Amino acid sequence: MKTIQALFAAVLLSGCVSDPQPEPLPLEQQPVRERSLDQAIDDGVAYLLREQRPKGYWGTGVRPLGWDIYATAPGSHRAFQVATTGLCALALREIGTPEALAAAVRGEDWLAGDGMKLRRSTQDQIYNIWGHTYALQALALAIRQETDPARKERLVRAATDTVDLMERYATCWGGWNYYDFAAQTRRPSMESTSFGTAAGLIALKEAADAGIAVPAPLVKQALRLVEKCRTLEGTYLYSYDWRYYPMGSINRPPGSLGRTQCCNDALWECGSKVVDIPEISRAFEQLFKLQGFLECGRKRPYPHEAYYAVAGYFYYFGHYYASRLLAIVPPAEARDFGRRLSDLIRPKQEEDGSWWDFGMWDFHKPYGTAYALMILKRCRDAGAPRN
Repeated sequence: MKTIQALFAAVLLSGCVSDPQPEPLPLEQQPVRERSLDQAIDDGVAYLLREQRPKGYWGTGVRPLGWDIYATAPGSHRAFQVATTGLCALALREIGTPEALAAAVRGEDWLAGDGMKLRRSTQDQIYNIWGHTYALQALALAIRQETDPARKERLVRAATDTVDLMERYATCWGGWNYYDFAAQTRRPSMESTSFGTAAGLIALKEAADAGIAVPAPLVKQALRLVEKCRTLEGTYLYSYDWRYYPMGSINRPPGSLGRTQCCNDALWECGSKVVDIPEISRAFEQLFKLQGFLECGRKRPYPHEAYYAVAGYFYYFGHYYASRLLAIVPPAEARDFGRRLSDLIRPKQEEDGSWWDFGMWDFHKPYGTAYALMILKRCRDAGAPRN
C-alpha cells in the first residue's frame, strides 16, 4: 500500500515540476500544409463527396453560426441549398472522375426534382434567384453530356422551367436582384445588381448552348443592364441604383474587384462590344495587384465591413469567373494568370479539404469548395504547374 502511495506521489510531483507546455501559435501564424495542384483538387473532391446528403443535395441550413445574414426560413435556406447544390454538381461534373460524376448525377437529379420547388421566400427576399442561376448552369452542363434519352428529357424540362422562373423574377429594370426593398411588387422593383445579373446571363448562355429555349428580350435587357453598370474606370456598379454615386468606394477598382471578372465574362460571352481581350487582360492584372483588398474581406462575418465595402462572399465568386476568362486571353497570359491564380487559391484550403470565404450556416464550405475546384481545374487546363 505504501509503495502504491509513493508511486502516486511521485507521479504527481513529476507533473508539478515538469516544464510548462508552450503556448499554441495563433491561427494566423500556424504553418499551412502545402498541397500540389492535383492533391488540392483530389482533397476538395473528397470533401464534397463526404458532405453530400443521401438525397443528393449539399447543405441543410440548420447550423447557425451566430452572425448569419438576413434570411427568412425556410424559403431563403432552400434558395442557398439549391444554389450550393448547383455549384457542387457543376464542379464535380467538370472534374469528371467516376466518383465525382456519380455524385454530380445525384445532385442534378435532386435539382430536377425537389430543387424545382424553389420560389421567392418573402416580398423583400429573392435569394431564390441564386438557386435558379446555378441550378440552370449545372443542368445545362449535364444536358450537354447526358446520353440517356429519358434522363436528358427530364433535365431539359427542369432547365426549361428554370428559365421561366428566371424570367418571372427578373426586375423591371432588366436583370436580377436578390432583394426588393422598394415597392416589393410581383415583378421585383428594386434595381438589379451587376454581378447577379452577369451570373444569370452566363447561366442563360450555357442553357442556350445546351439547346434550351431562352427568351431573347430577357437576355437583351439583362445585357443592357450590365453594360450600363460599367464605369469609365472599367469597374462595375454594385447595383444600378449606384449610378447616382458612381465614385462611391464600393464602385472603385478595389470595391469592384470581385464583380469585374464576372461582368467582363458575361459581356464577352454574350457578344457585347463593351469589353475586348486587352481590357480582360488589364482586369486580370488588376485582380492580382489589388488582391489584398479582397483578402481583407475574406472570412469576415459581416457583409461589406472591409475596405471599399468588400464582402467575404466575393472572394471565390470573383476568382471563379476570372478563371473562366483563362480560355479567352492569349495562351502565354493564360499560363501566367493560371499559375498566379493557383498560387492564390491552393494555400487557402482547409485541413478538411474545403475552402470557404463567408460563413453561412453549413452552405459556405460546400459552395466555396465548388468554386475553388472549378478555379483550380481551369488553372490546370491553362498549364499551371501541378506541383
